[in-house]
Amino acid sequence: MVFINPSRMMGVHVETMNEFTLRTDQDSYRNDEISHALLESLVEELQRDDLDFLVLEPCEPIRGNAYIQVLGSFVVETRQLNEDGTFTQYSTIIDDGGEVLAMLLDYWERGEAPLTGHWKDITKTLNKRDAVSVFDRIRHFLHSGKTPEQVPVDEAVSRGRRR
Repeated sequence: MVFINPSRMMGVHVETMNEFTLRTDQDSYRNDEISHALLESLVEELQRDDLDFLVLEPCEPIRGNAYIQVLGSFVVETRQLNEDGTFTQYSTIIDDGGEVLAMLLDYWERGEAPLTGHWKDITKTLNKRDAVSVFDRIRHFLHSGKTPEQVPVDEAVSRGRRR
């Protein structure tokens, strides 16, 4: 069971320690548009598979933490920026939407990065193309005004065989 601080009431404007951007596969929000109610709603949409992902990114990294991204089924990833210019990408699966919401609220409201001690380090599993985060690829589509090419399944399979 996750308890939410009573001060985190819906509709109450919260002064955050940092400016944030929140992006989903359907929309993006500036810091002044982010609220407890919005985060709660988006987590519920992820839980229902009405949303594919969300990325909560501070303008300035929080103790080296660049962002939290949540994918459907609550696969949560975060990127820690290292002093040598590299990064470490961590991933975990969280079963409880309340826990995901609490993590996002702690990050947004209090500037508390998730504790990744028991998360899986997936840095080495990212291929070179993925070294630019999923977020950066998503940002390209969000800002280009383009959508990925829609191809019938049979055509996609035959294209894959030709490569």
